[in-house]
Amino acid sequence: MSSEPSMIAVTYVRDIDSSRAFYELLGFREHSAGRAATSAWSYLRQDGLSVLLASTRPPLEIPPLPLLFYFYCDDVDAAAAVLGAGGIEVTRTGHPPHALGGELKVLDPDGNTVLVGQQERSASTAPMSDDDAAARFSLLKEAAAVVSAQGGTTVGCQVPAPGGSLCPEKAEVKLADSGGDVVWACLAHADEILITVPAAFIASRGEPGIAAFLSGRQ
Repeated sequence: MSSEPSMIAVTYVRDIDSSRAFYELLGFREHSAGRAATSAWSYLRQDGLSVLLASTRPPLEIPPLPLLFYFYCDDVDAAAAVLGAGGIEVTRTGHPPHALGGELKVLDPDGNTVLVGQQERSASTAPMSDDDAAARFSLLKEAAAVVSAQGGTTVGCQVPAPGGSLCPEKAEVKLADSGGDVVWACLAHADEILITVPAAFIASRGEPGIAAFLSGRQ
């Protein structure tokens, strides 16, 4: 029996009820849930997307990581209005290449970053400003700040320029995907990889990935 590929994003939370209410503002609805003396979970769905919230008592000690969820929507202005009405602070992050219709950033009740983007520009969308290019790096800067807070790295950027010449910049974030090598990169090359490699993500530990991208630089 064959089935469509699927993925469930899982995050540990402090309070199931407050976290469920937050994700319901993003359009998710609880599909199933369970509670026990020392744990609780809530499985939420929206179209083909799934999020599993889990909590334990006592809470797990989870180190700070650049964890984030990225959701696409049809109308980012409408999403911002719903979130704002729900008491959530919304930050606009401009119109990056992967979200020409606009992008916003919010934090869930546990401080995890949630980005919501509109892929296509609508007729009512204002022209892109010079600030949009800088806004694109906001998430990468957050990840770099986490690396710096954990002691930083002395590694140079491992992403060569086209033709194979070495990048002179210091590496600030680690990227990976599920099928190749990890790579430490400067912010500029990290941004290029995240746009170019569909499966790339910001990593906190060794994962395979980025092999095809790097081989194309040779």
